[in-house]
Parts: sequence; structure tokens; C-alpha cells
Amino acid sequence: MMPTNSFIAVFFFSFSMAIGAVLTPGPVTTAIISQSPRLGWITGLLVSIGHALIEFVIVVFITLGLSNILGAPSVQIAIALLGGLLLLYMGCSMLIGAVKGKMVLPEKDDTKEKLSYGRLLTLGVVTSISNPFWYAWWMTVAAVYLLEAKTVGWFIVAGFYFGHISADFVWNLLLATVIGSGKKMMTNKVYAALISLCAGYLIFLAFKFLLTGYQGIVG
Repeated sequence: MMPTNSFIAVFFFSFSMAIGAVLTPGPVTTAIISQSPRLGWITGLLVSIGHALIEFVIVVFITLGLSNILGAPSVQIAIALLGGLLLLYMGCSMLIGAVKGKMVLPEKDDTKEKLSYGRLLTLGVVTSISNPFWYAWWMTVAAVYLLEAKTVGWFIVAGFYFGHISADFVWNLLLATVIGSGKKMMTNKVYAALISLCAGYLIFLAFKFLLTGYQGIVG
């Protein structure tokens, strides 16, 4: 399901898939918006580094610790179906929210205290592991691609990881810079349009996952 012929191809595939999930408001987005008025773009950088560190741990855990279990045909079918349902839910929820005008950027909170750089790094870790969708995504959708990448080589696994975290860095840095500038350069309409585009892509991937699971059952 993934173009595993080169590092660059996998990198951009992973980036395009991750950007939809990254754009969706969650604990990481809220943390960045709450601190960016005080620290600016550095907030996005440090939170992203903390987020990337914990994601490196789970990538290693999946590819090494769980590869034998997750690689079983019956488990692969279950993961494909569950991953497809998760992507379908995420995509449809995002699209419906955008159409109804519910997909808006959280408001900045000027009552929050200014955090140290070390605490911002920790915040990137804590806001990741406190999000149940983070676990669900990595153990279903990402697990399929990581195991597929591992069959080709660790270089391709690295391409998937770096493509994924690059989406985090790009969006988080952009968001922190915009919020930190004090100017509302990104309107809620623009944000909703981005969400809608990403939602459509996630729904497309969902059907690819569900088709793979179905073929595994009937084949």
C-alpha cells in the first residue's frame, strides 16, 4: 500500500498522511497555542521535539518488540480493518466538523504561565501520550506501514518516521509563529478548508485499508 521504492517516496507519503492528523485540534495544538504568545516559534519547535522523541520510542517498539505478533496474517487483517475504521472515523469527523463550522483553532489563553524550555519539551511528550487517538493511530494505521517498510529495510522505516515527524514540525512551527506574532494570519475559514482537504485524503486511505482487510478475509 506504500511506495517503498525509495526513501524520498516514503518520506512524502508519510508526510502527506500525517498532515491530516496533525491539523486536527488536540492536546498538542492546545499546548502550542497556550504558550506561543509568550515564547513565539520556539514553542512549536520544543513541543515538536518532545513529540518526536516519544514517537521514535513507539516506532522502535512496534518494529522490534511487536513485529512478530503484528506480522501474523490474522493480525494484519484485523489491523487493516481497525485502521481503516479509525481513518474513516477521523476523516468523516473532520469533514463534518469543517462543514458545520466546528473546526476552529482554539483560542489562546493569556492566563497560562510561561513555561521553561525543558517543560515545553516535556509538554510535547505528555500531550502525546495523554491522547488515546495517538496510541490507536500508531498501533493500527502506522503499524501496517512500519512493518511493510521493515521488509524493505531500516532506511525505509527511517523515511516513514522522518516524513511523519516533519509534518508535526512544519505545522507546529507555523502555528506557533502565527500565534506568537499576535496577528491572525490564518482565519478559521482557511483552517476549515485545510481540514476538509486532509479529511478527504484520510477517507481515501481508509477505503484502501478496508479493501486490504476484506481481500485478506476472502482471499
